[in-house]
Amino acid sequence: MKVQTKITLLLLLVVATFLAGLWAFRVYDRRKFTRISQERESERKQSFETFLDTDGEPLKTLAEYDAYWDQMVSAIAKNDQKWFEENVNSSTLLGYKASAAWIYDPSGKLVYSADSNDDKLPELHTKPPNLPLPEEAFRQLFAAEPFGHFFIKIADDIYEIRAATVHGSKDLGRQTPLQGYLFVGRLWNDEALKPMSTFSSNRLALLPAAQPAQSVRNNAQDGLIMFTQDLKTWDGTLLAQLIVRNESPVVKELNRSSERLWLAFCLFALVVLLLISSSLVRWVSHPLRQIMASLKRNDPKPIEKLCEDHSEFGELARTTRKFFEQRDNLIREMEERRATEEALRKSEEELRHSQKMEAVGRLAGGVAHDFNNLLTAIIGYAELISTRTTSNALAKQNADLIRKAGEQAAALTRQLLAFSRKQILQPKVIDLNALVVEMEKLLRRVIGERFDLQSHPDAEMGRVKADPSQIEQVVLNLGVNARDAMPTGGKLIIRTSNARLDSTTAPQISASLKPGDYIVLSVTDTGAGMDEETKSHIFEPFFTTKGPGKGTGLGLATVYGIVRQTGGGISVESEPGKGSTFRIYLPQVTAPVDFTKTALAPVDKSENFETVLVVEDEEIVRELVCEVLQEQGYNILCARDGVDALEMAGSFEGTIHLLVTDVIMPNMNGQELAAKLSTLRRDMKVLYVSGYSDNDIGDHGVLDPRFELLQKPFTPHTLARKIRDVIHERNYAYSTE
Repeated sequence: MKVQTKITLLLLLVVATFLAGLWAFRVYDRRKFTRISQERESERKQSFETFLDTDGEPLKTLAEYDAYWDQMVSAIAKNDQKWFEENVNSSTLLGYKASAAWIYDPSGKLVYSADSNDDKLPELHTKPPNLPLPEEAFRQLFAAEPFGHFFIKIADDIYEIRAATVHGSKDLGRQTPLQGYLFVGRLWNDEALKPMSTFSSNRLALLPAAQPAQSVRNNAQDGLIMFTQDLKTWDGTLLAQLIVRNESPVVKELNRSSERLWLAFCLFALVVLLLISSSLVRWVSHPLRQIMASLKRNDPKPIEKLCEDHSEFGELARTTRKFFEQRDNLIREMEERRATEEALRKSEEELRHSQKMEAVGRLAGGVAHDFNNLLTAIIGYAELISTRTTSNALAKQNADLIRKAGEQAAALTRQLLAFSRKQILQPKVIDLNALVVEMEKLLRRVIGERFDLQSHPDAEMGRVKADPSQIEQVVLNLGVNARDAMPTGGKLIIRTSNARLDSTTAPQISASLKPGDYIVLSVTDTGAGMDEETKSHIFEPFFTTKGPGKGTGLGLATVYGIVRQTGGGISVESEPGKGSTFRIYLPQVTAPVDFTKTALAPVDKSENFETVLVVEDEEIVRELVCEVLQEQGYNILCARDGVDALEMAGSFEGTIHLLVTDVIMPNMNGQELAAKLSTLRRDMKVLYVSGYSDNDIGDHGVLDPRFELLQKPFTPHTLARKIRDVIHERNYAYSTE
């Protein structure tokens, strides 16, 4: 953009700021009026409601006090029309500003009605039309209290009705059975509203509910204040609206004067803009064009004359000439610096990600131990309730839902530990080809039938050493991520292959990868793809491009954590509209496969009554474990910590077949306890239980192969299966639970 243009824009900005200030002042003025009008509206509405209550007080008095008149009770009982005509007539009604009255017996039958016009037109001797009230209206109106107030439409007129149940004069509290009903009404129409319209210069109008709803609002420009009063029938239905309008000519004229003043200021600002713009363009335009021409031609000649000038533009011209002299040196230095900065950026990026994972890992590890203890109790007791409840289907269903919620929370905890690389892995030598084929069946159920899912186990030797459950989680997460990237369907391809990485290609994938032979697990989809900005964040925890409620942002972060903790690397290739390919590189091993999937049979109760020493510092978990093992037929010793366990083991004369101990406990951890007890009872086997133990029984999250571990949270069935396997030295690598 040219400097001249920038200066012009600056002037425009100044003028615009000036006009914006004027506009802001105008808005403030209008808002001030709005606030004042709202206060006035509230005051007027309150005053008007007070006026309505005061004006309607005679009608209320007539209904409430005549309703416990003893002679009224007697007249209703005898149907004394003469008494009614003498005491409830036009004079009586006019004295209370009433237009009509209706008297009903206790059964709801009309026995008498009167109109305030009877005495004025005796030749017509008209009677007011009957109240259009259904039978249930009498019960609903007086169900809560003996008085009623509502509006009703009779013929084409709207009446305000006051009603009361009739009792004797001695029953002021109206506790005895009612002796009848008294309804008195006041006519509301445009003619009747004329006396009200003189109140505070207000203009009143009735708007029937059958007409389209009217927009009732204040108008600051015209000084108009409006509000409404709802008129409702006996059942709360809106019958009509009373519209109250108040206009202020003074405010309207003040607003017009303000409008003219604002337009005058705008015109003044435009004149100032033209004067300043023409002057600055004349003084600045010529020297700037010379400097611009020199820069465009890459030649200092156009500014040689300008360099002799002692103005600011002369200084700028001399600086420009010096720039040409130093340009070549600067370009060379920039090239060298760019290469250095690129190398530094990559190192800083890896360090920043590592620090982020470390921080999240500390957080996850800090809560995982206690959180998994709580989840163990929740899931365990929910399963016990479900299995023990046979007659109450609702209780069993609720228990299953509690267990499902607990398992979802446990999965979230495992994800936190996974992407921060703080979980305990139990690596086995697995055949990645076989795992991919097996996972194809599960993925077809998860992603649905509209996707073309293909698996190609092409690796010649696909053996890797990894935790089988974690690698399955990797495949599942990538499959679900691919499904979400293809909302209308598409193709998903899972492939294994062999690759050899040298010292050049390995660091390009991950700085931790070393040259060697690798098995590549690739997942390719034909979805929406990603741009470079999205790719740079996909492995960050809680980053997601999905809408609210459709993703936690932990899926790919979990994949990244599992792969890195396993000793592998991951790369991604993607372009918008061309799908994505994730490649996972795992070190190839030549050792024989020591992992197979075996479906397990149900666990039967023990018939040998083996003795199990349970050591758990969390009381609720300890009680759950002891209760489950007792049901399985074991002889149980329960200790709250290592010191208590040593005392129990020292005083117990029988054989202790198995020690089940938590890893992290106060005073003495599980490994220290197992070491001390093993010297006293050499035939005793050990099973560690842990929600999170860091490196207490492993090396950098990899379980020591000498140890047996059951990770929290676990179900009672999983606990019973693991105890049975450890006691009988069976090693099942897979469970269908």
